[in-house]
This record gives sequence, C-alpha cells and structure tokens, in this order.
Amino acid sequence: MSEPTPEELRDRIAAERAELGRTASALADRVDVGSRAKAAREQATDQVKAGLSQAAGQVRAGMGQAQDTGRDLLGRTADTTKRAVGTVNGTVNSTLDSTLGSRDRTPFLAAGAGAALLAVVLVVLRRRRA
Repeated sequence: MSEPTPEELRDRIAAERAELGRTASALADRVDVGSRAKAAREQATDQVKAGLSQAAGQVRAGMGQAQDTGRDLLGRTADTTKRAVGTVNGTVNSTLDSTLGSRDRTPFLAAGAGAALLAVVLVVLRRRRA
C-alpha cells in the first residue's frame, strides 16, 4: 500500500470534518431541549388549529342544514295555515249566507277570523310537539 498523497490527505480531512460537523450538529439538536419543546408546541398548536377549523366547518354545515330545515318547515306551516284559513273562511261565509241572509256580517266575520287564528295556533303548537 502506498502512502497517500497530500491531496488525498486533504480530501480525507475535509470529509472527516464534514462528518464531524454533522455529528456535532445532531448532538447539539438532541441536547437543546428548549428548541425541541418549542417545535413540539408549534406542532401541537398547528394540530389544534386544524381541529378547530374542521369543527367550525362542521358547525357551519350543520347550521346551514338546520336553516334549510327551518325554512322548509315554515313554508309547509304557512301553506297549511293558508289552506285552513281558506277552509274556515269558506265555511263561515256559507254558514252566514244560509243563516243571516242580508243582515250585517261584521261580528260573525270577526268571530270567524278568531276561529281561523285559533286553528292556526293549534296547528303550530301541535307541530312543535311532534
């Protein structure tokens, strides 16, 4: 085996220095508890933020569904109420026509409107309980 040339020795020394530098840096990272704790805290913070963001998205989606359901229910209730008022109004008018003939209908119409309102309230209360 021949003696290494000065150039080869310089290359070996440079390679050893680079390896020694990497090893020293790795050891310093292991010993530096403060920076490791900071990195762990940052990672935990990022995970919590991501979880909160996901939860907020799910809450927004649920609120949208609840609003849609509420609008649908309100529309159906309004349609039922209109039909009930129409039915009561028709019944009151036909009863008044057959009973009163040409007399003043105002007090009877007020009573009919009150009955229609009562019917609406009863329908709404019944649906809320169901």
